[in-house]
Amino acid sequence: MAHIIYLYRHMSEYIQIDLDLLRERHSVTVVECASRWPHPLLLFRLVTQADLVVAWFASWHSFVPAVLCRQLGKPFVVCTGGYDTARLPGIDYGHQRGGFRRFVALITMRLADRLIVASEASRLEVLGLGLPAPKLMLGGHGLDPARYPVSALPRENLVVTVCGVNRSNLRRKGLEAFVRTAAYCPDQRFVVVGAWMDDTIVRLRAMAQPNVRFTGWVSHNEKVAWLSRASVIMQPSLHEAFGLSVAEGMLCGAVPVVTANGALPELVGDCGVLVRSQDPRDLAEGVGRALALGPAAGARARTRVLERFNLDRRRRTLESVISGELGDPRGSALQQ
Repeated sequence: MAHIIYLYRHMSEYIQIDLDLLRERHSVTVVECASRWPHPLLLFRLVTQADLVVAWFASWHSFVPAVLCRQLGKPFVVCTGGYDTARLPGIDYGHQRGGFRRFVALITMRLADRLIVASEASRLEVLGLGLPAPKLMLGGHGLDPARYPVSALPRENLVVTVCGVNRSNLRRKGLEAFVRTAAYCPDQRFVVVGAWMDDTIVRLRAMAQPNVRFTGWVSHNEKVAWLSRASVIMQPSLHEAFGLSVAEGMLCGAVPVVTANGALPELVGDCGVLVRSQDPRDLAEGVGRALALGPAAGARARTRVLERFNLDRRRRTLESVISGELGDPRGSALQQ
């Protein structure tokens, strides 16, 4: 059993999943960084007592831990791929657009002993930043099927997307495109499942047709209830390091309709529909194609997630990195 420091800025589903997996075999001290710069004296004390530090994303909050780990000779692992590795100037997204943010992210990744990426798309993105391939470990996220039961009831004429409602996600996650697509699919209900994080909800409501609903924040069980009723899970993103909400929808038996950006094609495979752009007409056509595939496509989508993106695979990824960084003697003990 190792003593691990686990750092992140804001909790999310995939960060919680990894935390739970690490706690199965290790002693984990959680550091939620309320500000960009964690308290250096506190971090120094924690790092000196730790066997290894794991941070989510290479950014302000993980820069100081990276420096401390290098100075103290402690292994430092970053789960990366997202805003820290992205460069989308057209939508003002990604640290790699330049400036001090880019410097901080790159130095943090260079100081890391290992970088865990959740998709081949993210691996290529990181390699494009000049990071050496041997430093990278590819391992997709894992989901627990027990938390995503499939409903025995017939699917409804329901198209769902899951994400926080904010300005960034209007283009990045395709929220505006999703809402506008509803006008081309009057027989379907469109539901945006996610918390209202700023005044973007006002803009979306102003453009929404009567067949669009916004849930606001919901619990995990309420989210699963929507996904279990949906015929289609849509994610028309411009950038995705993995696409966890799509995987959740697939696990609930919904057919995915996604743009061919980032990791979405490798997540969906041949179990859904890829669309050319965020143009609402393209997305509406994709919805029609997904509905024509029928319930069997939803079953295939669930099977794909069960086989490729399960907890056991993610657990093995994390344990492989930890044992490798702590050395073979310690690694053998970790696998017991």
